Amino acid sequence: MKVIIQRYINKPFVIAIVLLLVALKVLDLVFPLNLTKLTDSATVVTDRNGELLRAFSNQDYIWRFQVEQTSVSRHYIDALLTYEDRYFYYHPGINPLALLRAFWQGITSGKIVSGGSTLTMQLARLLHPHDKSLVGKSQQMLRALQLEWHFDKSQILDMYLNLAPFGGVIEGVEAASLTYFDKQSRNLTQAEAALLAVLPQAPSRYRPDRYPDNAKKARNKLLDRMAEYSVWPQQQVDELKQLPVYADYFTQPQIAPLLSRRLRQPQQSQIETFIDKSLQQRLAFLTKQHATQLGDEISAAVMVMDGLNGEVLSYIGSADFYSKPRKGQVDMITAIRSPGSTLKPFVYADAIETGLIHENSLLLDIPVVSGDYSPQNFSGGYAGAVSAKQALLKSLNIPVLQLINHGSVKSLAAKLENAGITLIWPEYAEANQALVLGGVGTRLESLVQVYSSLLNQGMAVTPRFNQDQPSETRFAMQPGVAWIMQNILRQQQADWQFEQQQIATSAIGWKTGTSYDFRDAWVIGFSGKYIIGVWIGRADAQPVFDNSGAQNALPLFMQIAKQLESDFKPNKPTSVSQALTCWPSGKTLQTTAAHNCLAQQQSWLYNLQAPPSMNHHTADFNEQLNIDYWVEPNGQRAYASCATAQANKVSQAVFPKSLDIWLPTQWRRANLLPKLSEHCGNLTESNSELLITSVQDESRFIRRNSTDTIQLELITNEPNQVVFWFLNGQPVKGDKLILQKAGQYNLVALALSGASDKVNFSVE
Repeated sequence: MKVIIQRYINKPFVIAIVLLLVALKVLDLVFPLNLTKLTDSATVVTDRNGELLRAFSNQDYIWRFQVEQTSVSRHYIDALLTYEDRYFYYHPGINPLALLRAFWQGITSGKIVSGGSTLTMQLARLLHPHDKSLVGKSQQMLRALQLEWHFDKSQILDMYLNLAPFGGVIEGVEAASLTYFDKQSRNLTQAEAALLAVLPQAPSRYRPDRYPDNAKKARNKLLDRMAEYSVWPQQQVDELKQLPVYADYFTQPQIAPLLSRRLRQPQQSQIETFIDKSLQQRLAFLTKQHATQLGDEISAAVMVMDGLNGEVLSYIGSADFYSKPRKGQVDMITAIRSPGSTLKPFVYADAIETGLIHENSLLLDIPVVSGDYSPQNFSGGYAGAVSAKQALLKSLNIPVLQLINHGSVKSLAAKLENAGITLIWPEYAEANQALVLGGVGTRLESLVQVYSSLLNQGMAVTPRFNQDQPSETRFAMQPGVAWIMQNILRQQQADWQFEQQQIATSAIGWKTGTSYDFRDAWVIGFSGKYIIGVWIGRADAQPVFDNSGAQNALPLFMQIAKQLESDFKPNKPTSVSQALTCWPSGKTLQTTAAHNCLAQQQSWLYNLQAPPSMNHHTADFNEQLNIDYWVEPNGQRAYASCATAQANKVSQAVFPKSLDIWLPTQWRRANLLPKLSEHCGNLTESNSELLITSVQDESRFIRRNSTDTIQLELITNEPNQVVFWFLNGQPVKGDKLILQKAGQYNLVALALSGASDKVNFSVE
């Protein structure tokens, strides 16, 4: 055996082969392959089904999209290999027979008839360009051998598919398919595949959008070869050759452009989002159409998220990405803006969870004055006695302040931040009551996140924008409280009325919001399992006339809600139960004397909690909800100091004195309490009735002409009491009204004792 080995080692050709292999290895080490083009691709952002949303060219402004042969139409692979390199899977990178054939055809015909380059050689030239010379060709062949040494055939084919030139800045079959046919390469037809297979031979001459005749001739030449080698049937090829060449030069799509820009990362070739392309396009159209109707500088933002898993299905950061007046490239989903009243549901949720109220607890919507502090409702008027549910659905400011002043604002703010909402306070400011009136900044995506807790058993779901992002949840409230809050919001109706059903039948619920000077109009809500956030305003934060959530944002929200098909409703937790509750006590009917339950409501209770009605949040309005008195045998009322021995003590439920003028007649104290006994005539009642004496109810004041003014004195029957005056909900300064406009007016007098009166009058 040793003799045989030595005999062969001494052979000169064996030594030559060994030396050649060593030389090739040295060359491979000294001149490694330059594969940077393969990693320098465009960035592609796709929807949940792999459909293209937006693409970004690479650093050299080349449109080159990463693709693997498994994601390319088999028609194209067959056409490419048949036309360019039928023996691709059999040669070592160089096909000597093809080179000899090309050389012989060139000599005999005096021109180049066919190329001898394999796909591997073409790839080598794309990676390492060279001039057309014998030296250049030699370098190309060596690089082809080098490629075959390092990579298998499948890898080499993938490389070619990504680097093949298709003219100008278009490289790779995926970019070519999107550019000329507006479709992904996996969807290419046979005719389209045949055209793209020949296009790299002469991209400028065969470009189908400019030279369709040239492109058709080249395509048909390939089709003939497909029939010649029995890859495709002759009859099918004949039919394909009759098809005209039609292509356009499609620009790259701009679907969800702001989300794509947000997610783009260096060196990341593909980003897979949860966006539903069809839904995104429909909602983008509706949003742009709606903003156009509102004004040239109005922008809008919409975000739709699956409230159960956080997948973001639609992300519209502006009304029109290309609009300069609307500042369309400013992403308003991430912008810090005042949320208006959109955080109010979480104040009520916190109050229910801490046992302060239930959904039908009695709250007071009446004028409040404390020094220079005089909060107003958005409407400017007052509703008087309201339930917590009514106050929330009508977005009243006074009742929610009543709640937040009994609780801890800092605790509530911390709870919201724990749920994932970003709260931006003014410099040096701490959490305060302005939280519920829009005096804090936050983002639309934060609002969408915290509202998801209403559908998800109290757990807020973090928005997921791409498929690499894990699902995360954060605690916002107890499951029972979340169910009660979403059930309330489902009873909202477009005309600001609400359903009477105890379990709302609607799959849609929402809360509006409007910030100071109408800068921001909001609706945050849900349709089935989907959370919808809508913002309307100007991207530069300038005021917008009459831009309210109900007027401008709600119509768009309703259009979007109708596009979402889901009838999901959360299951009711065992911690929620029903009971009849009473006004004014707030307690259950079971724990309230029948004659003291002046009004009954069927209420959903959390953990069986039916707390007593709260006092008003201004100290001067602390009033008992029960009055103890004595009833004489003749039915008259007496005080302890003037009652006879035959009198019986009685306890009567009453509404707060400050509510009297807003209550139905039968609930007012004068009608609930018997007439005072003549034995007590020399005693006066505390908190005596306040009456406006200078203006009678339902008065009409007629001016001689439209330029005249009406002057009215502000006088009550209690000249020694400090009285605050309100005209159409706005505080009045001074002791006179000076009116210059015709219209209907509402005048309220409010004493520090809680006594009040109101009159309506008109000016014509």
